[in-house]
Amino acid sequence: MLKKIIVASAMLSLIACSSNNDDSSNKGDSSPSQGGGQSSSSQEALETVVISSLGTSGGFSALFGTYPYGYTLKANVDENLTQFWSCPTAAQPTRPDIVGCDTREPGNNAILQNYLTTQDAPLHYIINNHLTIAADPLKRCIKLDRYNLTGVGDQAALGLNVSSDERSSIEEMGIDALNRIIAFTYIHAGGAHKFRVAVNDADFWYADIPAQEADGEVIIDVKDLKGMGSFAASEDKDETPFDVGKATKFLWVVEYDASTPANNTGSLFIYSFNALKRGAN
Repeated sequence: MLKKIIVASAMLSLIACSSNNDDSSNKGDSSPSQGGGQSSSSQEALETVVISSLGTSGGFSALFGTYPYGYTLKANVDENLTQFWSCPTAAQPTRPDIVGCDTREPGNNAILQNYLTTQDAPLHYIINNHLTIAADPLKRCIKLDRYNLTGVGDQAALGLNVSSDERSSIEEMGIDALNRIIAFTYIHAGGAHKFRVAVNDADFWYADIPAQEADGEVIIDVKDLKGMGSFAASEDKDETPFDVGKATKFLWVVEYDASTPANNTGSLFIYSFNALKRGAN
């Protein structure tokens, strides 16, 4: 059964009224209604904006014109994967079709146990490969495959850029489909992670998402996103209010967690990334 995680207090009343198909005797069931996650209340109808399927058609986002990607950091810098290349070191294609070009050898200490892409690229991993969801072969996802974070600064992430130049924001790209946004939604299974709406590597808004074994829908009210970097509250300023127009990328991040060792290993599967917005009226 698909479960639902709501990272918002304000969304509770909206989601509680979202389904006409729910059994009235089962009002405590947190499972989403039929209808792909679109929610409404008796007072206000919400529209669903499809950002990316994150799986089908290579995860291409028609809204942004970009594809999802993955990266890893070892002790806060790009992970050096040279030691794991067991295929020829001559010029490699973007996705080498040579057995052995991966980090899945027993006993290695690469963050992901996954296929490598090119030796020269900072984004080393193919994250859009072997993506069928076991419970539903028609659904596909992006994933961090078998990560192993061993020290401070270790990180693995899935990302989706707003623009092909990786720098332009939603506002700069003239994208107005996310005007009046009130929440982000996506489906995930696997490890605990942080969802980030980022301007750059240091300045972003985020939400903490707990681990779960089965596919579950996450609904994040933008009012509950917390600021980090220059957006965080400090002694001399309040937290910067969320502004989707400033976003240049969206990330799903797992980071080394000394306090909760269970969060340092696992896999993360993400698909069906959408937004909820108020209607024009």
